[in-house]
Amino acid sequence: MARDRDTIWCDGCGVEITWAPVIDEQFVYCCADCHAGLPCQCGEHMEQEDEYRGHGQNVELPAWSVT
Repeated sequence: MARDRDTIWCDGCGVEITWAPVIDEQFVYCCADCHAGLPCQCGEHMEQEDEYRGHGQNVELPAWSVT
């Protein structure tokens, strides 16, 4: 299991794990697919989430959404 302070990386694909991992003895995986040795989509999903969060910056909220 790769760790750097509070950061954990998947032992299968190397993606940073920021959610509940799949743990198998001393190995940590990002998902069941990596645990099974199959290709996974976790890295792509993380990139999409980062991209989505970036679009939300500097956006003015409609008046009705502000309480």
